[in-house]
Amino acid sequence: MTLKIYLSAFLVLTLFSCHNIRVQNPPPPHSPKALEDKSSFEIISKRGDGVDLVESLYDELVSKDAALKRLEVNIDGLNNSKEDSTELFDKFNGKIQSYFRSADRNISAISDSLLRDKMKLLIANHLTTYQARTVQHSELLKTLAENETSISDLHQVLKIVRTLPVIEKYQQDNLPDTKQLKGFITQQNQTIALADSLVKK
Repeated sequence: MTLKIYLSAFLVLTLFSCHNIRVQNPPPPHSPKALEDKSSFEIISKRGDGVDLVESLYDELVSKDAALKRLEVNIDGLNNSKEDSTELFDKFNGKIQSYFRSADRNISAISDSLLRDKMKLLIANHLTTYQARTVQHSELLKTLAENETSISDLHQVLKIVRTLPVIEKYQQDNLPDTKQLKGFITQQNQTIALADSLVKK
């Protein structure tokens, strides 16, 4: 009799344990910090226009991806060293351009129109010579600007391409069911029916 009681108790406990295992809900899928309810509204966009989830999600990806980290280091390095690369010519060119502007102002003060026109032609010829002398510098600066634009464009594209799968997975894992919406609509319909019945009295 005692053995039967023990066996029965063991069987009940075993079934209860199995039932608990079956009904346990799976742990909620991990969501990026930027998509957590609290964090997503506390993150301030670098542009100052509210939450920039693309930027926030990308920052999280960068923190876990060595290649992305290396790219960000390279981009930061280029941005920080650009002035060092262009400063020497920019200063030189600034002085030359300042001289020609000053020369134009001085020429404008010449009363003799013939002499004034001769000086204008003289300065124009010297300016043309200077532009020819610095054509390589100008082309290199143009290439530099074009590359800068390309890097910026690719950087923005990369952020979107890398974060789209993240937001897609978040949609799949976290899309709420329609129970609450349907329940509220039911309450609305009941209220509408009640109001309608009272109107018709």
